[in-house]
Amino acid sequence: MNVSKSFLVLLTALLSACSLNDTYQGDGALIAQLSGEDSNASQILNDIWALETMAGEALVLGRSQRPRLEIHLREMTLNGHDGCNNFFGSIEFIDNKSIIFGPVGSTRMYCQPMDIADRFNQQFSRIKTYELNGLRLKFLDVQGEELLQFVKID
Repeated sequence: MNVSKSFLVLLTALLSACSLNDTYQGDGALIAQLSGEDSNASQILNDIWALETMAGEALVLGRSQRPRLEIHLREMTLNGHDGCNNFFGSIEFIDNKSIIFGPVGSTRMYCQPMDIADRFNQQFSRIKTYELNGLRLKFLDVQGEELLQFVKID
């Protein structure tokens, strides 16, 4: 009985040591650990974000809703709102710089105007890397050009 309890305590401690500070790929298999400062960045990334800029330009909403993004690293999923439709999808890979999203689905409502939602989705599909600076999250394309910038709201 004592051996069983000791094993459970050890197993619990080992499992507790694994956290969202890790880098995951595909089905969530652990491939590497982020270190020090990067692990804090990974914890910050796991949250709700509101869009501030697209392609470096300040967002002018008009009658559109502000797009938002919610990242769930434990489940390797994301969801949000593009200004018109809700979207949802998976994260296939993430490390301290790169992020690869899996297939992303969405509702198919028509909103007037659609320009914010259309531009958001065009930019979102080009994301390859990210940068965290305080409570701001920038997504960049393969050339390092800023696509979307979010501010943490939760």
